[in-house]
Amino acid sequence: MGSIHRYLAALGLLTAAGEAAVGQDAQPVARGAGTGGGVAPIRVARVGVGEGRAVFLTDWMEYAAPGCRACDTRIFDCFGDIDSDGRPDDSGGCGMDGERWFFGTGYCGPLFYANDMTVVGDTILDAGASRCDLAWYWTAGGSGTSERCIVGVFTQESVPCDPNTFDYGGWLVDFGLLPSGGYYYADLAFGPGAWTLPATGTGSYFVAFLKDVTTSGAWVLATCAQPMLWGTGDAGGAADMIGSQGPAQLEGSELSFSQSSCASYAFSSLCPSVLGGMAQFWGRRDQGCLGVWPDCVDDDVVDQQDFLCYLTKWSDAFQTGTYDPDADCRGDGVIDTQDFLCYLCRFAACF
Repeated sequence: MGSIHRYLAALGLLTAAGEAAVGQDAQPVARGAGTGGGVAPIRVARVGVGEGRAVFLTDWMEYAAPGCRACDTRIFDCFGDIDSDGRPDDSGGCGMDGERWFFGTGYCGPLFYANDMTVVGDTILDAGASRCDLAWYWTAGGSGTSERCIVGVFTQESVPCDPNTFDYGGWLVDFGLLPSGGYYYADLAFGPGAWTLPATGTGSYFVAFLKDVTTSGAWVLATCAQPMLWGTGDAGGAADMIGSQGPAQLEGSELSFSQSSCASYAFSSLCPSVLGGMAQFWGRRDQGCLGVWPDCVDDDVVDQQDFLCYLTKWSDAFQTGTYDPDADCRGDGVIDTQDFLCYLCRFAACF
């Protein structure tokens, strides 16, 4: 497997003047990235991939996120979102808050990459993934410029560093013109089954940064972009960063997918120590029908009494501003309306 140093040397890429070159012993630095800014899509299209082109399965359509975030559960996290709000936070105790690693403001690429992904063990695989959170640094055409930003997100059976198979396709997401020099993140919510998951629970996700897709489906890669980087739970992140991902990333910055390179993102002195392009997938998990959610009265039966039991616990905590772990359905340390929606989802599934 090639190192980051060999990969960069092969492409002849260095960071901008004033920043250290990324060499074998150098490390990515989160300078100037801040904590990122959220952006929302303007329009989306469901696509497959064939012979290096997007095959449109739907026309472009206006983006409208489904309303029930509480009905979704994290099934894979290389994003760092322990409180499950779709925003990067200081997971793993790395002391970076929402700040993330990257290769500096003057570095371009990879413009497409694939990372392996193993979802958490109790994921309901047939339900697919409903949401995906991503983060990237957008340099566009240089300082003071803007460029149309289209991100493609796909799932597949193949794993790095094998060739991409594009078994399942995915989505093109158009954010319109984005100013250069920004660390952006986005919560892409489409609803159940938006992305197909491999039958084994292990495969990969593929992300491409584009500035256009022609009417014939040809990719036009962005002028300059790079994924922000973070780690999964068994790759040096927090124990509750769920799912797993190894250090290998298949990536490239040329229009030909055959010109991809395999790079290792293992950095022993970083936190997390093994990185990858930031992504988080949401879906459905088989969390059972016993326990306080939704069997609130603990009688091994889910019925109307459980709903009234939880309603009382949640209402008391919510109205008084006190914390009751039995009301914290989402487990994020806060009692809010999302907990009530979370309970409704679990209750409806078991009633």
